[in-house]
Amino acid sequence: MQNYSIITVGSPVFFECMQEQKTEYNLQNLKSFKEVKEILKTPLIDIYVFLFFVDDLEKFDLKELKKIKYPKIFFSKKSENFKTIKKDNVLSIFLELPVNYQDLEKIIKLAILKFKFLFQSKVEIGKYNLDKNERTISYGKKSAKLTERELDIILYLSGKKEGATKQEIMKDIWSHREEIDSHTYETHLYRLRQKLQSKLSDKKFITVEDGKYFISS
Repeated sequence: MQNYSIITVGSPVFFECMQEQKTEYNLQNLKSFKEVKEILKTPLIDIYVFLFFVDDLEKFDLKELKKIKYPKIFFSKKSENFKTIKKDNVLSIFLELPVNYQDLEKIIKLAILKFKFLFQSKVEIGKYNLDKNERTISYGKKSAKLTERELDIILYLSGKKEGATKQEIMKDIWSHREEIDSHTYETHLYRLRQKLQSKLSDKKFITVEDGKYFISS
């Protein structure tokens, strides 16, 4: 069984707070980016999620940072501190402090889900084939190109067998730090459903029942 480990880099106080939450993940705290490079020299068995506290660390080695092919979540009290780090960093999430732990836990789970799909490029969802790397969904000779958000919505709902409310989707996918309102989410969902209807002739891929959204295929 695959284990999941959270490595906080910097901010020992935050690490202690996570310990108090009795999280399901293995936890480890590193004091510097240099220690991160050391741990990456050995084979990693678990799936790792790195939590970098930008304000507590010395200057990042951006070249080395890009070599980390695990999910990375960056924190800072000021969003402008992310500017140099954001470039070319895949699987990365950027959050401005403070962050609610319950929200963070959901963000971590979504990051792990996206990471797992990267190493399983072609995934079956019902009768459809979802290609995470190409961001396409297909059935037979029909296919549709997806935006990153559309892909996130499909991946998220595919793991929610009991469905998810609009509020849950908005909160978990966009996170509480992004400027997102009901209209923005509904626009994304509307365009996705229209695309699937147009390209795949499927009106019922995503359905709504009792206020919850489901993937019905």
